[in-house]
Amino acid sequence: MENEQIQEYCEEALKISKVKGIQNGLSFLIGEKFRRNFLQYKKAREKLQFLYPNEEASNDHPLDKGGRALKMSYALTIQEHYSIPLEQVKHYELFLKEFVIGIKNTFSLKDIQNYFNSSPHLGPLDQGVSNSDLDFANVLQEAEEILATEDIKKLFF
Repeated sequence: MENEQIQEYCEEALKISKVKGIQNGLSFLIGEKFRRNFLQYKKAREKLQFLYPNEEASNDHPLDKGGRALKMSYALTIQEHYSIPLEQVKHYELFLKEFVIGIKNTFSLKDIQNYFNSSPHLGPLDQGVSNSDLDFANVLQEAEEILATEDIKKLFF
């Protein structure tokens, strides 16, 4: 079903491209459809961010200092309480990889690069806010948009 969904999105993007141009087609495909799935992936991944020690802190992590019993207990706890988020992350990772392949099979790499080089605003534009009206929350949202765009670019190139 998901491959069919990806194909439908790609076909719709091609139709949009023929009528409104490639930028609009890619905006629909990457800026709306891909981005939505990417943000769901990030949200699922955030639930897991503290489960495993990062490489810099792994030497000081209590899990690395504990014995076999602690490691087994930790593994069982993760399996019991975090199996659904772990499966969601695996699902989204696979789906996003297939989605990238579908997009690359539909549009040329040059068109995709041009789309990202045009500094696209992924997601809905907030028409009512001018630069002078930006508050802290809007600045944070804009920063998150930029970071998400950079993360999405990494999946394509």
